[in-house]
Amino acid sequence: MIYVAAVAVAAIVAVLHFLWPYLVGRGGAYSTSSRKAAEWAFRRIGVAGRRIYDLGCGYGGVLALAKAMGAVPVGVEIDPVRWLVCALRCRCRVVLGDMFKTPLRDADVVYIFQWPSVNARLAEKFRRELRPGAYVVSYMWEVPGLRLVAYNPALRVYVYQV
Repeated sequence: MIYVAAVAVAAIVAVLHFLWPYLVGRGGAYSTSSRKAAEWAFRRIGVAGRRIYDLGCGYGGVLALAKAMGAVPVGVEIDPVRWLVCALRCRCRVVLGDMFKTPLRDADVVYIFQWPSVNARLAEKFRRELRPGAYVVSYMWEVPGLRLVAYNPALRVYVYQV
């Protein structure tokens, strides 16, 4: 009986871990981003020396790439388990919190892999907070109302400039 209860609790924890941002209405469910897409966009922009925010950074794959390319990475993650793993893995600033409440005024580049409905909400935040010339890189989905400057259909990555 204890074994069944432990397995049930572990299953619930695992499901919540992957769905937490979606369930609290603060992002999409967990899925990994494409390293190739991020690298293509970062090379196109030239990220060395720039401050890059990854909103919903997960376990930090994009942050590790940005750091390796000479950027100053900052992650934002709402899930405490992913936040901890990312902070230990990337050894950079990782904010445990809500991407909608995290100020972005010092961002040169913002990277996102969210759902279309979340991107629409983030677009308002970007227009309000990002300074002119800042970039937004979106993997998989468009960001409405921003100026598209590059797109790679094979990698499904969009690059916008404010």
